[in-house]
Amino acid sequence: MQVVKYFEYCLRVFLFYRNKQIELVNIHSLGLLPLGVFLKVFYRAKLVYDTHELETETDGLIGIRQKLSKFLERRLIRHTDMTLVVSENIATWYANEYSMPRPSVVLNAPHRRELKTNNHFREQLGIRDDQIILLYQGGLAEGRGVSLIIDAMKARVDDTLVAVFMGYGDLEAEIKASAVQHSNIYFYPAVAPQVVLEYTSSADVGIHLIQNTCLNHDYCMPNKLFEYAMAGLPVLVSNMKEMSELVINNGMGAVISDFSPAGINLALDEFLQKDLVHMKANAYHVAVSNAWEVQEQKMLKAYQGLWQ
Repeated sequence: MQVVKYFEYCLRVFLFYRNKQIELVNIHSLGLLPLGVFLKVFYRAKLVYDTHELETETDGLIGIRQKLSKFLERRLIRHTDMTLVVSENIATWYANEYSMPRPSVVLNAPHRRELKTNNHFREQLGIRDDQIILLYQGGLAEGRGVSLIIDAMKARVDDTLVAVFMGYGDLEAEIKASAVQHSNIYFYPAVAPQVVLEYTSSADVGIHLIQNTCLNHDYCMPNKLFEYAMAGLPVLVSNMKEMSELVINNGMGAVISDFSPAGINLALDEFLQKDLVHMKANAYHVAVSNAWEVQEQKMLKAYQGLWQ
Protein backbone atom coordinates (compact mmCIF):
# COMPACT_ATOMS: atom_id res chain seq x y z
CA MET A 1 0.00 0.00 0.00
CA GLN A 2 2.81 2.44 0.89
CA VAL A 3 4.50 1.72 -2.46
CA VAL A 4 1.27 2.55 -4.30
CA LYS A 5 0.94 5.82 -2.34
CA TYR A 6 4.54 6.69 -3.13
CA PHE A 7 4.10 6.27 -6.88
CA GLU A 8 0.76 8.07 -6.74
CA TYR A 9 2.47 11.03 -5.05
CA CYS A 10 5.26 11.06 -7.65
CA LEU A 11 2.71 10.97 -10.45
CA ARG A 12 0.72 13.84 -8.92
CA VAL A 13 3.86 15.96 -8.63
CA PHE A 14 4.82 15.25 -12.23
CA LEU A 15 1.32 16.01 -13.56
CA PHE A 16 1.15 19.25 -11.58
CA TYR A 17 4.43 20.55 -12.98
CA ARG A 18 4.46 18.95 -16.43
CA ASN A 19 3.51 22.08 -18.36
CA LYS A 20 5.63 24.45 -16.29
CA GLN A 21 9.12 25.73 -16.97
CA ILE A 22 11.29 24.12 -14.30
CA GLU A 23 14.94 25.15 -13.90
CA LEU A 24 15.65 23.81 -10.42
CA VAL A 25 14.43 20.82 -8.41
CA ASN A 26 15.07 20.75 -4.66
CA ILE A 27 14.72 17.41 -2.85
CA HIS A 28 14.72 17.23 0.97
CA SER A 29 14.74 13.49 1.62
CA LEU A 30 16.38 10.36 0.28
CA GLY A 31 13.00 8.78 -0.38
CA LEU A 32 12.18 11.44 -2.98
CA LEU A 33 15.62 11.53 -4.60
CA PRO A 34 14.52 9.10 -7.39
CA LEU A 35 11.72 11.56 -8.23
CA GLY A 36 14.23 14.39 -8.21
CA VAL A 37 16.53 12.61 -10.65
CA PHE A 38 13.58 11.87 -12.95
CA LEU A 39 12.44 15.52 -12.91
CA LYS A 40 16.00 16.72 -13.52
CA VAL A 41 16.27 14.56 -16.65
CA PHE A 42 12.76 15.37 -17.87
CA TYR A 43 13.11 19.14 -17.49
CA ARG A 44 16.88 19.35 -18.04
CA ALA A 45 16.92 21.12 -14.70
CA LYS A 46 19.43 21.48 -11.87
CA LEU A 47 18.98 19.08 -8.95
CA VAL A 48 19.73 20.01 -5.33
CA TYR A 49 19.76 17.37 -2.59
CA ASP A 50 19.06 19.34 0.60
CA THR A 51 19.53 16.80 3.39
CA HIS A 52 18.34 17.53 6.93
CA GLU A 53 20.21 14.67 8.62
CA LEU A 54 22.53 11.79 7.86
CA GLU A 55 19.59 9.78 6.60
CA THR A 56 21.31 6.44 5.94
CA GLU A 57 22.71 6.39 9.50
CA THR A 58 19.62 7.16 11.56
CA ASP A 59 18.42 5.40 14.70
CA GLY A 60 16.44 2.26 13.86
CA LEU A 61 17.56 2.02 10.23
CA ILE A 62 19.34 -1.34 10.12
CA GLY A 63 19.67 -4.49 8.04
CA ILE A 64 18.28 -4.66 4.53
CA ARG A 65 16.54 -1.28 4.82
CA GLN A 66 19.82 0.45 5.59
CA LYS A 67 21.64 -1.39 2.81
CA LEU A 68 18.96 -0.42 0.31
CA SER A 69 19.08 3.21 1.48
CA LYS A 70 22.85 3.34 1.09
CA PHE A 71 22.67 1.70 -2.33
CA LEU A 72 20.02 4.19 -3.46
CA GLU A 73 21.88 7.25 -2.21
CA ARG A 74 25.24 6.11 -3.59
CA ARG A 75 23.77 5.58 -7.06
CA LEU A 76 21.65 8.71 -7.23
CA ILE A 77 23.77 11.35 -5.51
CA ARG A 78 26.12 11.42 -8.50
CA HIS A 79 23.22 12.84 -10.53
CA THR A 80 22.76 15.83 -8.22
CA ASP A 81 24.23 19.22 -9.04
CA MET A 82 24.60 20.24 -5.39
CA THR A 83 24.22 18.68 -1.95
CA LEU A 84 23.53 20.71 1.20
CA VAL A 85 24.02 19.32 4.72
CA VAL A 86 23.46 20.55 8.27
CA SER A 87 26.81 19.92 9.99
CA GLU A 88 30.52 19.92 9.24
CA ASN A 89 31.02 16.27 10.18
CA ILE A 90 28.14 15.21 7.93
CA ALA A 91 29.76 17.16 5.08
CA THR A 92 33.04 15.32 5.66
CA TRP A 93 31.21 11.98 5.81
CA TYR A 94 29.55 12.57 2.42
CA ALA A 95 32.82 13.63 0.81
CA ASN A 96 34.61 10.51 2.09
CA GLU A 97 31.79 8.00 1.69
CA TYR A 98 30.91 8.89 -1.90
CA SER A 99 34.22 10.38 -3.10
CA MET A 100 32.40 13.59 -4.00
CA PRO A 101 33.09 17.31 -3.57
CA ARG A 102 32.48 18.36 0.02
CA PRO A 103 28.87 19.56 0.38
CA SER A 104 28.05 23.07 1.54
CA VAL A 105 26.97 23.33 5.18
CA VAL A 106 23.85 25.33 6.03
CA LEU A 107 23.13 25.22 9.76
CA ASN A 108 19.60 24.98 11.09
CA ALA A 109 19.84 28.21 13.07
CA PRO A 110 17.26 30.80 14.19
CA HIS A 111 17.05 34.40 13.04
CA ARG A 112 19.18 36.92 14.89
CA ARG A 113 17.50 38.20 18.02
CA GLU A 114 18.39 40.98 20.43
CA LEU A 115 19.67 39.53 23.68
CA LYS A 116 16.96 40.01 26.30
CA THR A 117 15.57 37.91 29.10
CA ASN A 118 12.00 37.06 30.05
CA ASN A 119 10.41 35.50 33.11
CA HIS A 120 7.61 33.34 31.74
CA PHE A 121 8.56 30.14 33.58
CA ARG A 122 8.96 31.76 36.99
CA GLU A 123 5.73 33.71 36.62
CA GLN A 124 3.62 30.87 35.22
CA LEU A 125 5.09 27.86 37.03
CA GLY A 126 5.80 29.46 40.39
CA ILE A 127 9.57 28.97 40.26
CA ARG A 128 11.45 31.04 42.84
CA ASP A 129 13.91 33.76 41.87
CA ASP A 130 16.74 31.99 43.70
CA GLN A 131 16.25 28.76 41.74
CA ILE A 132 18.30 28.06 38.61
CA ILE A 133 16.20 26.93 35.64
CA LEU A 134 17.62 24.12 33.50
CA LEU A 135 15.66 23.97 30.24
CA TYR A 136 15.09 21.09 27.85
CA GLN A 137 13.03 22.15 24.83
CA GLY A 138 12.02 20.10 21.82
CA GLY A 139 10.68 16.64 21.15
CA LEU A 140 9.94 14.64 24.29
CA ALA A 141 11.01 11.30 22.83
CA GLU A 142 13.33 8.42 23.58
CA GLY A 143 16.97 8.77 22.61
CA ARG A 144 17.11 12.50 23.35
CA GLY A 145 18.19 12.22 26.97
CA VAL A 146 14.85 13.26 28.48
CA SER A 147 14.65 10.27 30.83
CA LEU A 148 18.31 10.75 31.79
CA ILE A 149 17.58 14.32 32.90
CA ILE A 150 14.46 13.22 34.79
CA ASP A 151 16.38 10.54 36.69
CA ALA A 152 19.15 13.00 37.53
CA MET A 153 16.67 15.57 38.86
CA LYS A 154 14.93 12.92 40.98
CA ALA A 155 18.28 12.09 42.57
CA ARG A 156 19.08 15.66 43.64
CA VAL A 157 18.73 16.43 47.34
CA ASP A 158 17.77 20.10 47.03
CA ASP A 159 15.72 22.31 44.73
CA THR A 160 18.25 25.05 43.99
CA LEU A 161 18.23 23.70 40.43
CA VAL A 162 14.95 22.90 38.67
CA ALA A 163 14.33 21.37 35.26
CA VAL A 164 11.67 22.63 32.85
CA PHE A 165 10.71 20.36 29.93
CA MET A 166 9.03 22.36 27.17
CA GLY A 167 7.67 20.46 24.18
CA TYR A 168 5.50 17.51 23.26
CA GLY A 169 5.96 13.81 22.58
CA ASP A 170 5.65 10.29 23.94
CA LEU A 171 7.39 11.11 27.24
CA GLU A 172 5.01 13.91 28.18
CA ALA A 173 3.06 11.68 30.57
CA GLU A 174 6.26 10.56 32.32
CA ILE A 175 7.34 14.16 32.82
CA LYS A 176 3.95 15.21 34.18
CA ALA A 177 3.91 12.27 36.60
CA SER A 178 7.43 13.08 37.77
CA ALA A 179 6.48 16.74 38.23
CA VAL A 180 3.68 15.72 40.60
CA GLN A 181 6.11 13.81 42.82
CA HIS A 182 9.20 16.04 42.58
CA SER A 183 9.24 19.79 43.19
CA ASN A 184 12.28 20.33 40.95
CA ILE A 185 10.64 19.02 37.75
CA TYR A 186 8.22 21.04 35.61
CA PHE A 187 6.38 20.51 32.33
CA TYR A 188 5.47 23.31 29.95
CA PRO A 189 3.58 22.67 26.70
CA ALA A 190 5.15 23.46 23.34
CA VAL A 191 4.74 27.02 22.09
CA ALA A 192 4.61 28.40 18.56
CA PRO A 193 7.97 28.64 16.75
CA GLN A 194 7.50 32.39 16.40
CA VAL A 195 7.67 32.88 20.18
CA VAL A 196 9.79 29.94 21.32
CA LEU A 197 12.87 32.09 22.03
CA GLU A 198 10.78 34.34 24.27
CA TYR A 199 10.34 31.30 26.49
CA THR A 200 13.86 29.95 26.02
CA SER A 201 15.19 33.23 27.38
CA SER A 202 13.19 32.64 30.56
CA ALA A 203 15.64 29.90 31.59
CA ASP A 204 19.20 30.06 32.89
CA VAL A 205 20.85 27.02 31.27
CA GLY A 206 19.99 24.84 28.25
CA ILE A 207 20.56 21.09 28.12
CA HIS A 208 20.53 18.53 25.32
CA LEU A 209 21.70 15.00 26.08
CA ILE A 210 20.91 13.27 22.81
CA GLN A 211 22.21 9.70 23.05
CA ASN A 212 24.75 8.08 20.75
CA THR A 213 22.41 5.48 19.25
CA CYS A 214 23.52 6.14 15.67
CA LEU A 215 26.05 8.06 13.60
CA ASN A 216 23.40 10.63 12.74
CA HIS A 217 23.18 11.57 16.42
CA ASP A 218 26.97 11.74 16.77
CA TYR A 219 27.15 14.18 13.85
CA CYS A 220 23.96 16.13 14.55
CA MET A 221 23.82 19.89 15.08
CA PRO A 222 20.32 20.43 16.53
CA ASN A 223 18.48 23.68 16.05
CA LYS A 224 17.71 23.76 19.78
CA LEU A 225 21.42 24.22 20.49
CA PHE A 226 21.41 27.46 18.51
CA GLU A 227 18.07 28.45 20.03
CA TYR A 228 19.57 28.14 23.51
CA ALA A 229 22.57 30.19 22.40
CA MET A 230 20.47 32.88 20.72
CA ALA A 231 18.58 33.27 24.00
CA GLY A 232 21.93 33.69 25.75
CA LEU A 233 21.89 30.38 27.58
CA PRO A 234 25.11 28.51 28.32
CA VAL A 235 24.59 24.85 27.43
CA LEU A 236 25.23 21.34 28.68
CA VAL A 237 25.41 18.74 25.93
CA SER A 238 26.22 15.06 25.59
CA ASN A 239 29.58 14.03 24.18
CA MET A 240 28.41 13.80 20.58
CA LYS A 241 31.18 14.81 18.22
CA GLU A 242 29.61 17.77 16.41
CA MET A 243 27.90 19.36 19.42
CA SER A 244 30.81 18.92 21.81
CA GLU A 245 33.26 20.44 19.33
CA LEU A 246 31.10 23.56 19.00
CA VAL A 247 30.58 23.92 22.76
CA ILE A 248 34.18 23.32 23.84
CA ASN A 249 35.84 25.30 21.04
CA ASN A 250 33.71 28.33 21.81
CA GLY A 251 33.62 28.18 25.62
CA MET A 252 29.83 28.26 25.65
CA GLY A 253 29.14 25.38 28.03
CA ALA A 254 30.22 21.92 29.11
CA VAL A 255 30.06 18.33 27.86
CA ILE A 256 28.65 15.38 29.82
CA SER A 257 30.14 11.91 29.29
CA ASP A 258 28.80 10.04 32.35
CA PHE A 259 25.06 9.60 31.87
CA SER A 260 24.28 8.06 35.25
CA PRO A 261 22.19 10.27 37.59
CA ALA A 262 25.27 10.80 39.76
CA GLY A 263 27.43 11.62 36.73
CA ILE A 264 24.95 14.12 35.33
CA ASN A 265 24.50 15.81 38.70
CA LEU A 266 28.25 16.02 39.23
CA ALA A 267 28.58 17.69 35.81
CA LEU A 268 25.71 20.05 36.64
CA ASP A 269 27.20 21.06 39.99
CA GLU A 270 30.65 21.63 38.48
CA PHE A 271 29.10 23.59 35.63
CA LEU A 272 27.21 25.91 37.98
CA GLN A 273 30.49 26.84 39.68
CA LYS A 274 31.91 28.20 36.43
CA ASP A 275 31.63 31.71 35.00
CA LEU A 276 28.14 31.48 33.53
CA VAL A 277 28.15 35.16 32.57
CA HIS A 278 31.18 34.63 30.33
CA MET A 279 29.69 31.46 28.80
CA LYS A 280 26.41 33.29 28.23
CA ALA A 281 28.24 35.97 26.23
CA ASN A 282 30.14 33.32 24.26
CA ALA A 283 26.94 31.42 23.49
CA TYR A 284 25.19 34.52 22.19
CA HIS A 285 28.24 35.44 20.07
CA VAL A 286 28.20 31.96 18.48
CA ALA A 287 24.46 32.26 17.81
CA VAL A 288 24.77 35.65 16.14
CA SER A 289 27.78 34.53 14.10
CA ASN A 290 25.77 31.57 12.81
CA ALA A 291 22.29 33.12 12.69
CA TRP A 292 19.92 32.38 9.82
CA GLU A 293 20.85 35.67 8.18
CA VAL A 294 24.39 34.25 7.81
CA GLN A 295 23.21 30.79 6.74
CA GLU A 296 20.87 32.33 4.18
CA GLN A 297 23.75 34.10 2.46
CA LYS A 298 25.80 30.89 2.41
CA MET A 299 22.88 29.06 0.85
CA LEU A 300 22.22 31.76 -1.76
CA LYS A 301 25.90 31.80 -2.71
CA ALA A 302 25.82 28.03 -3.17
CA TYR A 303 22.72 28.26 -5.38
CA GLN A 304 24.23 31.05 -7.46
CA GLY A 305 27.24 28.85 -8.08
CA LEU A 306 25.02 26.37 -9.93
CA TRP A 307 24.81 28.74 -12.91
CA GLN A 308 28.38 29.99 -12.91
